[in-house]
Amino acid sequence: MPELPEVETIRRGLEQELLGRTLLDLHVKERVHLLKNCSPAQLRRALIGRRLKAVGRRGKFLIFDFERSEKQHSSLGQHSIVLHLRMSGRLLLVPAQHTRLILKFSDKTLYFDDARRFGMLYLFESALRESLPPLSELGIEPLTPAYTFGGFRALLQSKQEIKRLLLDQRKLCGLGNIYANEALFAAGIHPQRPACSLSSREARRLFEAIAAVLTRAIEAGGTSIDSYRTPQGELGRFQEEFSVYERAGKPCYRCGELIESISQGGRSSYFCPCCQTQ
Repeated sequence: MPELPEVETIRRGLEQELLGRTLLDLHVKERVHLLKNCSPAQLRRALIGRRLKAVGRRGKFLIFDFERSEKQHSSLGQHSIVLHLRMSGRLLLVPAQHTRLILKFSDKTLYFDDARRFGMLYLFESALRESLPPLSELGIEPLTPAYTFGGFRALLQSKQEIKRLLLDQRKLCGLGNIYANEALFAAGIHPQRPACSLSSREARRLFEAIAAVLTRAIEAGGTSIDSYRTPQGELGRFQEEFSVYERAGKPCYRCGELIESISQGGRSSYFCPCCQTQ
């Protein structure tokens, strides 16, 4: 599933390619699974003829804000698309095999490709989108002013395993399995530690490691180990920098001990038993 670095990379690519362009047409090829709170007709009525004002992101959600063009007179307010790519969703500027949605702009076309049909699209009035689910349910987001050590420390007052807490989007949004594993290794914290057992120094290390790992991953264009591609069809490169993720049985780069893997909440956790003791 694309995590914060992949979605941010996609956001930047789409902003560069589509910002300011007018949506001329759209075609929904998969409405049953994709459209969560609107019909194709409602989507068309709200967006056709509108100019793309901004491409934003909240956690793992992409946000497309549309506004009226200068020549358009309408009583309709400004609307936004909120899109979650889920497991296999991709936004591409070229046709793909499993296209579920086509957005035709003035001189470019955007294709939403989703082999597993898990993607989710919401249509909101722009002024209300942050106050309604799913965005209203999201927790603190790293790499924003809201991400403070005090707020992060407060999240840790729980007996929940730290790895599982990091994946809870209601507490800390944007972090997924890949970057939770990498951040815990960078901070030297075992994934099964109760969150409340972390000392202030350990919490500070993890707080900083999360931001550092995410920043490095964005600089690398995200991680491509499955279907993820940038809108231009390019691969991310962060998989070349993994310290523990999917490296079970291989030596730790730091100490030489073999990386181990366990299951937590149905997800694989990778760690070094020497560098990340319980």
